Amino acid sequence: MRRKIHRFCGIALSACLLLGACITPALTGDAADKLSGNVAEETTATRNEKVSRNDLEPASETDLLSEETGDKTGELTGQEEAGSTPKDGKTTPETETKDDPVVNEGETDDNETVEDEDITKASEEETEPEELKENSFRYQNGELISEPQVLSRASYPYAWQKVNGKYMNSIGQVIEGATKKGIDVSHHQGVIDWEKVKKDGIDFAIIRCGYGGDYQSYDDRYWIRNVTECERLGIPYGVYLYSYSENIEDAKSEAAHALRLLKGHKPAYGIYYDLEDENTTGRVSNTTIGTIAKTFCDQLSSAGYKVGIYASKYWWTERLTSSVFKNEKWSKWVAQYNTSCTYEGSYDIWQCTSTGSVAGINGAVDLNFWMGDPQNSNTSTSIDRNIISSAGHVQTDGWTASVQNGDQIGVTGQSKRLEAFQIKIGNGYGDLGIRYASFVEDQGWQAYVTSGKTSGTTGESKAVQAVKIQLTGSKASNYDVYYRAHVQTYGWLGWTKNGAAAGTTGYEKRMEALQVMILPKGAAAPGALSNAYKEKALTKGIGYEAHMQTYCWLGEVANGATGGITGQSKRMEALQINLEYPQYSGDVSYRAYVQNTGWQGWKSNGEMAGTTGQYRRMEAVQIKLTGKMAEKYDIYYRAHVQTYGWLGWTKNGAKAGTEGMSKRMEGIQIQLVEKGKPGPSSGQTAFRTK
Repeated sequence: MRRKIHRFCGIALSACLLLGACITPALTGDAADKLSGNVAEETTATRNEKVSRNDLEPASETDLLSEETGDKTGELTGQEEAGSTPKDGKTTPETETKDDPVVNEGETDDNETVEDEDITKASEEETEPEELKENSFRYQNGELISEPQVLSRASYPYAWQKVNGKYMNSIGQVIEGATKKGIDVSHHQGVIDWEKVKKDGIDFAIIRCGYGGDYQSYDDRYWIRNVTECERLGIPYGVYLYSYSENIEDAKSEAAHALRLLKGHKPAYGIYYDLEDENTTGRVSNTTIGTIAKTFCDQLSSAGYKVGIYASKYWWTERLTSSVFKNEKWSKWVAQYNTSCTYEGSYDIWQCTSTGSVAGINGAVDLNFWMGDPQNSNTSTSIDRNIISSAGHVQTDGWTASVQNGDQIGVTGQSKRLEAFQIKIGNGYGDLGIRYASFVEDQGWQAYVTSGKTSGTTGESKAVQAVKIQLTGSKASNYDVYYRAHVQTYGWLGWTKNGAAAGTTGYEKRMEALQVMILPKGAAAPGALSNAYKEKALTKGIGYEAHMQTYCWLGEVANGATGGITGQSKRMEALQINLEYPQYSGDVSYRAYVQNTGWQGWKSNGEMAGTTGQYRRMEAVQIKLTGKMAEKYDIYYRAHVQTYGWLGWTKNGAKAGTEGMSKRMEGIQIQLVEKGKPGPSSGQTAFRTK
């Protein structure tokens, strides 16, 4: 009997709600569909268009205001997923239109009773939150409005890309002040291949965590995946929450929503409050919008997060007029789809287009540029742009224009090798200096050069593959120098600092760009300090060349072959030794014992030991490795000497040959052996002395 009464009440309630729908203008669209039993499917509620139509083309402020005000009609319907309390805290029972109400499992007879708690449970299961659809300059009732772009990407082949260290707009003009390129994403972009995104020159991402109040059904369904991937790959990221706030209580709930999702995460670019929805926030006064923003930002700031506001240029000039928006601690993110951002105030991020193309993302994506000082992790530290200037020598392009501290050297996205670079300390920094070295294709590590000099090669078509950079002078203790390499196949590797290697060795991968940033000592790193350098043990060995009586220089031999001439009684007069393509830092050093001279000073890396044109014999030699090469390898060698022939093997700086016996060296053999592995042995004495 109770069941029949329940069914009757449900039908009566349906009739009342249908009648209310007929006389209440606000209940249209999806609300009417729900009452007829056709519950609206999950919408793709996603980020509103970030830019007003008025920002796409030049227009007067009067036109802007007129068009924006006239576009405030629309309906608030539905939400992405059912199963939670709506943002206003009220619940609306779902009207049952079927003949039979929901019953518990096992009920088969109308005469059977339904317990009160079961009725309550069924009622709760039938409740769903208010569906929230975007209505702004980009979306109408959750549907994307097609906005014409100012100029198509095709109008300039490198639109929104970096060329010679500078980002370019859609008509080939430099975007003054742009230092980093990023994207903002939500579930609207679907499953993203973040590894491809990272390799496509994207420096940061702003990820939507959700929208509206603190209900799980309002979480962005790709939030967890997107933030996890960015953290795994070391991609700096920020977060935004799309607001539907109309009052302080809404703002508090949205702040709680963001804080719940941020647990365990530390976004380098802070948290942005997305203010743009016309059918909710857009309906309240400018003063109320200021109160809403302050409520949200204060709660996030109190929890230790950097905060910021996102809005279109129109909203920044016409709606966000409260004094709270002058808070210099709040970051500003301005959306204007144009060849430049014409907002007259200061701002940190410019969203330039909604039709960007990035590898790893299917379809269009919003592109953004960080303006001014490059973002420096989760800190307010600002960098000194003038402390260094840098330039790169790029394949086919030659020397690029000089760039400042934190800017990119070289070109990404064009498969061009970085062949050389220069870094110079600015004026006014005392004795602060800088030195740097390149690992060059087919050459290995070059010697360090200092401020303003060229590291690498020009005119030889050889790629820089890795670098090391260090600060020098007494002022060096006040700074850290961070740097990272953009490498063929891998894209941007992680950051490293203060003399460690960045890039690759042994993989034959060209460096395409380099980013160098000097920061105050102890400041947070500009990104993840991991995966900065890849090395592969491919040292080709040791090469050496002897200068012989009668024959002069004989040509280089390598890895245990005989250098010189045996069996002809010819004296060795000089020797040069080179490490062949070493993958580790360090040198080969050597010196000669020469007739009538004795032991000369140490030489290294292809320099000549001994004499030429003086008819003096070499009688003995010492050879050793330095740096990391000495940690990874032993160097073995032996001498062929007049009267004695081949003497025994020795290693790592010990003497080979004779001293004080007037015996000429006639030949030499040298080998590199990895540490821990057995070297050559003859069981004979390696060195004889009188």
